[in-house]
Amino acid sequence: MRNKLIKVCGMREGKNILDIEQLGVNMIGLIFYSNSPRCVYEMPEYLPQQAKRVGVFVNERKEYIRIIADRFSLDYIQLHGDESPGFCRALQLAGLKVIKSFPVATGRDLGKTKLYEGICDYFLFDTKCKTYGGSGRSFDWDILHDYNGQTPFLLSGGINLYSTRALKSFDHPQLAGYDINSRFETKPGKKEAKRVAKFMKKLKDMNRITQLFDNNRTNLLSIYFCAGTPALDGTVEVIKALEKNGVSMIEIGIPFSDPMADGIVIQKASTQALRNGMSLKLLFEQLQHIRQEVHIPLLLMGYLNPIMKYGFERFCQQCVACGIDGVIIPDLPFKDYQEEYRCIAEQHNVKIIMLITPETSKERVQEIDQNTDGFIYMVSSASTTGVQKDFNTQKQDYFKRIKEMKLENPLMVGFGISNKATFDAACKYASGAIIGSKFVTLLDEEKDPEKAIRKLIQGIYGFSVDNSLN
Repeated sequence: MRNKLIKVCGMREGKNILDIEQLGVNMIGLIFYSNSPRCVYEMPEYLPQQAKRVGVFVNERKEYIRIIADRFSLDYIQLHGDESPGFCRALQLAGLKVIKSFPVATGRDLGKTKLYEGICDYFLFDTKCKTYGGSGRSFDWDILHDYNGQTPFLLSGGINLYSTRALKSFDHPQLAGYDINSRFETKPGKKEAKRVAKFMKKLKDMNRITQLFDNNRTNLLSIYFCAGTPALDGTVEVIKALEKNGVSMIEIGIPFSDPMADGIVIQKASTQALRNGMSLKLLFEQLQHIRQEVHIPLLLMGYLNPIMKYGFERFCQQCVACGIDGVIIPDLPFKDYQEEYRCIAEQHNVKIIMLITPETSKERVQEIDQNTDGFIYMVSSASTTGVQKDFNTQKQDYFKRIKEMKLENPLMVGFGISNKATFDAACKYASGAIIGSKFVTLLDEEKDPEKAIRKLIQGIYGFSVDNSLN
């Protein structure tokens, strides 16, 4: 996707304007319409120096617009009312650049743009509503495929943090950028910088984990296995078999002598892998060409001790070299992640996935959500990994409670997923489920990853698959 302009509209507080400008946005809009709760009545103590200044008007007199444009040194005039083509032409002849807004409900609304071709620098397409200035609701962006004009346009209308998937999948030769407003506010006229930053990052993020959840947020199946089992040189074979049979994401376990969060099944597999001779160095060697054949997201899951021994920055560098998209470190405290590891991981675009449990406070869940991306690993219980036949009411209440928090990150449920009942329960409250112990057991029994994953899928879905789950 080509880089698009980001315009943040409806701002009026100087400090907030500065914070948003420092994110690297291209345009900042100031509204001069008295019926708007975001109307600018006084000169803010700070105005954009790098981002272009856009003044938003509705059916105002040309003279007033020119006065405000001069006073605020506006780069663009954005018109949201019934301004005629002649009106726009007059402003352009006065040396002002013009953005003309068009409310859109059906393809017929796009016909009005023809009269404005050549006399506007940009069009802006927004949701059609009874009042001027937008409604915070989105419209069917596919309508814009009917637009065949030559004037570049900005897309508006209810864009929020969850819109990035649809925005990245929608393209048009004249799409120049996005106009964001009310969905990023803490109150009218004040934007939350963290939310805007996250939106911009998600738009540019080409990490496979991000792409997976952008394309699908339901019934995802992630599989864990321990590298070096059942055979030392079988890691790549297992990964290829899992992708071939429709698994959405794979977690590759780094064997460790003291896996405190894991139950007896994964402990045994980890011990066997170490006896087989598996190490982090050897694992990276095995994975160095994996992206020539495998395309789904790959994560490493392991404990902090061997990663620190290897060197965290070196570890991230090797993850990038091998095409590893994310890392799960169960014993990494969130505070330590924030203070010591986050900056390095983000520099390499390696997602650090944090875990939450039923005991994690609401405040900590929200803090994790605001400071990580990829997904949140929702541990089904405070105990270790292992097989469960079903989830009791208490656990399902926990899943429901977290889902109702409407977090920005997608959720994946892990620990105890082993059959159709537990998989379906997890998918009811999250984007999908992570299965570890059950697959590790089947892999140990079958020795053949193809047979093991097919048997697991038979138990999860209740039917055989044809290698096309996704």
